[in-house]
Amino acid sequence: MRIRSSVCVFLALLFLFGQIYRSSASSTDSFSFQGAGVIIDLTFPEEAHPTESITHNLTITAETSLTLENFTITIKVLVNSSWQQGPMRQELFQEIQQDEKLPIQLRFTLPQNTHGKLYCFIHVYTDITSDPLSYTFYTTHVRTFTYSELLIEYDELLANYSELLTEYETLLESYNELTATYGTLNSTYNSLLNEYNALQANYNSLNSTYHSLQATYSSLQISHASLEANFNSLNQTCTDLENEINNLRQKTDASKIEIINTRNLTYLFIGTTIALIILIIYLKKKEPEPYVVIRKETVAVKPTEDS
Repeated sequence: MRIRSSVCVFLALLFLFGQIYRSSASSTDSFSFQGAGVIIDLTFPEEAHPTESITHNLTITAETSLTLENFTITIKVLVNSSWQQGPMRQELFQEIQQDEKLPIQLRFTLPQNTHGKLYCFIHVYTDITSDPLSYTFYTTHVRTFTYSELLIEYDELLANYSELLTEYETLLESYNELTATYGTLNSTYNSLLNEYNALQANYNSLNSTYHSLQATYSSLQISHASLEANFNSLNQTCTDLENEINNLRQKTDASKIEIINTRNLTYLFIGTTIALIILIIYLKKKEPEPYVVIRKETVAVKPTEDS
């Protein structure tokens, strides 16, 4: 559908450019006025761009010898939404002989944002008339794209028309093929959609079961954490008790050794005491034996002269 719309738009533009091409337009246009004993011929460009310099050529031809007391030409331009004063030319008290031509040229630059046609005003007064004559009309058409540019664009579009038409036919054939492929794919899509709906229902059921098991798992995990904390506490208590039992066992072994040593010392002390008592008794009962006292005396000898 998008391809058909594009082709329709293209054909409409082509028709529009064809109408422009068939219209009889030239690069310049002209006006002629006759009165007050003079003939006024004005030529000007038919089209122009904003900011472009254009020229209005005007020729005044006298039908008889006269005095051109006042001739004024004024041009106004439409900028955005208001009229602005353009160039003005005035000729006063000009003597003109019969069939003499007076050329006048107005050359000016169009302002930015100018559009529409230029408004021209001509005022003529000679010595052979009692009342002045005035003429108002439009001249150059100012627009962004001129007739010549549109004609060039038309020629390019016309040259590409055959190519685009061939491409359109190719695209149309591809479109038909794609339409047939779309029908097949749409049937496959509906089949897959039914399977997807069944899988989605199965997934929802499994998802519900999963959430239930997840809640049970979370509860068991909390219980496991509590039991693990209790186990760790009991394990620590058991370790502390084992340490106390080991300490008590070490103290008991030390006490046993100390008791054995004390008992041995006690036995030794008792035995020693008994032995002393027996010795004392023995010494008291034994009679004293006779004894001889020998005294040792030391005799000093006087040394002799020889010694």
